[in-house]
Amino acid sequence: GKTKTPKVYEVRVDRPLRKEDVSQLADGVVITTVAQRDGNRAKPLTARTKRCEVIKVAPRCFRIVLMEGRNRQIRKMCAALGYEVVDLHRVKVMDVDLDGLNVPGDWKRLEGAELDLVHDVLFRSEHLG
Repeated sequence: GKTKTPKVYEVRVDRPLRKEDVSQLADGVVITTVAQRDGNRAKPLTARTKRCEVIKVAPRCFRIVLMEGRNRQIRKMCAALGYEVVDLHRVKVMDVDLDGLNVPGDWKRLEGAELDLVHDVLFRSEHLG
């Protein structure tokens, strides 16, 4: 099967996060999403999100590490607890850190382990895909 890689995001919401809501986000929240597959809309899925790591980094900001990627998942998780997402930024793809890339078109030179990782993923997709 397809290997799932962690998706790391920094999220800012419209009001201070309560400690119990941080725990609830980590434990899972029931949301409804519609899978987008090959341009076809599937039936809606109402289910609890998988457990994930959630770290509060400021009163209204948290970092979340997802192993699944449901459509608009973070926004829906926050909405289920009464928060509105003000800012959402992906900070890591695979193990490539995106810090400092803030606007569309920004780029960075990959070196060392990050470059090896990207080469490995591309090689595998080319030979296994």
